[in-house]
Amino acid sequence: MIDEIKIFHKDLTTIQSELEAHKPYEACGVLIGTLDGSTAIVEKALPITNSKRTRRSFELDPKEHYDAWNWAEKNEKEIIGVYHTHPVSSAVPSLWDRETMQNDPSVWLIAGADGIRAYVWDNGLKAVKMTECSLISICSRPNCLFRLTFPTGVS
Repeated sequence: MIDEIKIFHKDLTTIQSELEAHKPYEACGVLIGTLDGSTAIVEKALPITNSKRTRRSFELDPKEHYDAWNWAEKNEKEIIGVYHTHPVSSAVPSLWDRETMQNDPSVWLIAGADGIRAYVWDNGLKAVKMTECSLISICSRPNCLFRLTFPTGVS
């Protein structure tokens, strides 16, 4: 089970920008990266059209979601989670979110009016530690794009 998510500042900015651009409607996307044990390392937050375009729910556009999955696979990455926004409420999973999370073991990142938080479902809702990371050099692992440092906690 994932207990930490590491994410670049640029990706947090992308998600926050999506919240502002689509307000008052929810925006959504996928988190592409790798898993290292119980840590999810986000290398790209990719916006995807909310095909529902409502104020209280989201649905990833199926074609865009498939394209993202295909791109991740070709680049030896995976979709490690989803993000969506709560532009006029807190970054806490709604009842619909909780029901949906029970069938999805990935990270759910929610950007709300009060900040950005991450969660997983593990026999109930569990908050995930989120750490903002920065790029320092090329990684030596064959499928790793970057070597990361993680100096700043994100709440």
